[in-house]
Amino acid sequence: MAPVENSFKSGFTLAEVLITLGIIGVVAAMTLPTVIKKYRRQVVATKLEKFYSIMNQAIKSSIAEYGEIPLENQFGTEANNSAYITEWYKTYITKYIKLLKEEGPEKDSAYYRVAFLDGSGFNSYFSSPSEEFPDRANMYIFFCLDYSKCDYGQYDGINQFLFLYLSDKEMVVPCYSGGSEKGLKNQCYSANKGERWGCAALIEQNGWKIPEDYPWL
Repeated sequence: MAPVENSFKSGFTLAEVLITLGIIGVVAAMTLPTVIKKYRRQVVATKLEKFYSIMNQAIKSSIAEYGEIPLENQFGTEANNSAYITEWYKTYITKYIKLLKEEGPEKDSAYYRVAFLDGSGFNSYFSSPSEEFPDRANMYIFFCLDYSKCDYGQYDGINQFLFLYLSDKEMVVPCYSGGSEKGLKNQCYSANKGERWGCAALIEQNGWKIPEDYPWL
């Protein structure tokens, strides 16, 4: 007698498929936020390092052409500073950078505005010396990951980070660069957005990586 072929074919039942899909969904729901968070942090750190590199490369090109980048110690109103910062950026910095747009300051505004091709950008403020600090003139730079949400003079450690042009070293650095990790975390991790001066410096000090306990991203 010829052997009878077994016509039974094994497979998954509908219930088993649904259970498997349910397990996959639960695992995805548990791991996806971590993956998104890690990716977001990597994007932020990469853009901060890129901004640092772009600005300092522009400074090197400017020094090669002019020999130096002066930052005058001058008293002035915001309107006067507006004219000064416009000339300073156009002469020494922005012509060496590929930009989306260079808006400059609004009328009588002290903030200079620049947008990059990748959607990031910055606004910048020149602080003239005061009677209290006659030898101090600073070019503050507020880098924004999303230029469309760039607020004047803000540094929340989320979208905006504070940098500074050092005239004596002729380079752009995160504000409070070189500070202690404890001191930078005390500033950056503050619940008060107005006290988060050291976030960019903290990330730079960590090798341009977001610290594991960073609370804002």
